[in-house]
Amino acid sequence: MDTEDLDLHRSTLRALTRLMSQWSSLELQRKITADCGVSLDPVSVRALYGLGTAGGTSRPSALADELHLTRPSTSKLIARLVDAGLVDRHPDESDGRSVQLELTEEGHRTFETLFDAGVDMLATSTAGWDTADLRALATLLTRFTGGTTTDRPTL
Repeated sequence: MDTEDLDLHRSTLRALTRLMSQWSSLELQRKITADCGVSLDPVSVRALYGLGTAGGTSRPSALADELHLTRPSTSKLIARLVDAGLVDRHPDESDGRSVQLELTEEGHRTFETLFDAGVDMLATSTAGWDTADLRALATLLTRFTGGTTTDRPTL
């Protein structure tokens, strides 16, 4: 890798790290949920995002993998979401030993409320950008996240 590419990768990594830190901070997560009138902990919010972006359904094991949680932690999380009326458990028709999680009507509404708050944050962060820049950001981030896997070695 040449020096210019290395410098670009370092700059990009610093920006991504800062973005992840800012957007996943407990303070910001609490502010967003409070502003939306939602009483959920940050892990539950991430679970709703995961379920919502997956079309509203998922197996518990897939949710655990998505959130990087142990199976026992995921079971407790699911119980909280079921108790809150946001998620239902249904038998998995393709595997009788498993269940499918599905957002309830309230779960879908809550997801949409939080998702809309995220869209508003993006709009605020990119205020003044022209459409070409917004399109480039969307295209490049989609391409980048499509090439990101957890199979890579960690340091």
